[in-house]
Amino acid sequence: MDRRDFIASLGVAAVASHLPLWAAEDPSSGRITLLHTNDTHSHIEPFGPGNGPISGLGGVARRATLLRQLRQQLGSVLLLDAGDTFQGTPYFNRYKGRLDYQLMRMLGYDAGTLGNHDFDNGVGMLVEAMESMEQLQHSSPPFAFVNCNFDFKGAPDLGRRVQPYLIREFPGLRVGITGAGVAFAGLVAPKNHEGIGWKDPYESLRPVVQRLREVDKVDLVVVLSHLGYDMKGAAPDDLQMPGRVAGIDAIIGGHSHTFLETPTRVPQARGETLIFQVGFGGVNLGRMDFAVARGTIRSASGSSMPVLG
Repeated sequence: MDRRDFIASLGVAAVASHLPLWAAEDPSSGRITLLHTNDTHSHIEPFGPGNGPISGLGGVARRATLLRQLRQQLGSVLLLDAGDTFQGTPYFNRYKGRLDYQLMRMLGYDAGTLGNHDFDNGVGMLVEAMESMEQLQHSSPPFAFVNCNFDFKGAPDLGRRVQPYLIREFPGLRVGITGAGVAFAGLVAPKNHEGIGWKDPYESLRPVVQRLREVDKVDLVVVLSHLGYDMKGAAPDDLQMPGRVAGIDAIIGGHSHTFLETPTRVPQARGETLIFQVGFGGVNLGRMDFAVARGTIRSASGSSMPVLG
């Protein structure tokens, strides 16, 4: 399919959600829905036959229609991604990530973090893909990249495009979003992350989360994590994070391609942290709903939604 024809097809694809939807009667009630993906790996089209249980699932056009339906029925929504947007199909070989990021911009993603495969063509090509997205005209706020444990001092062009955290405001609700990435060693060739250092994610997250809580007074703290769901003690991961970093409400994970039907709930000092990851390849869209009153989470739930034709 021609690239322009494919992009145009986003407006006509159709898919129905099989989950019940709620719509906030009062937009100032302090409700927020986090919609999210991870490890999409340049899977622009649905998976074909012969892919087992994920055959026929996914596709950016179908995701676009599902997102449109959800936004029409819900109140406040954030669309987020946990990294590894690149690498996996001929679309990446041909467009070097530019198409992936342009489509994410068109779908209205609010923020994402960087995974190890996003460096597969080096820092320069990653910056070029970001620039191609920046050139798109769009009415919504620009897509923001967040990461607090990479040191970009030696790669200023990339560093200017990645924030340690951001804040999004909604009626009755402030959401703080930050990100953390996996160590480069053994995953990314040194020449492909030249100028970028890695720091311990827990140590990097603590001051950021503290600032979001105590200075910026956010009601909800979200971490976009490309560490993996459960590394069995071999490396930092999502399951350990709530016990190592106080004050996180939601962890949207990636890297390990873990298929969860509902979020994992981990107790912590402020109540609990919801940890969620929805596989890979864009076959599912994650959803977490939070109701917050005066900085306290009154209810939280989540489900994985298959992206169907």
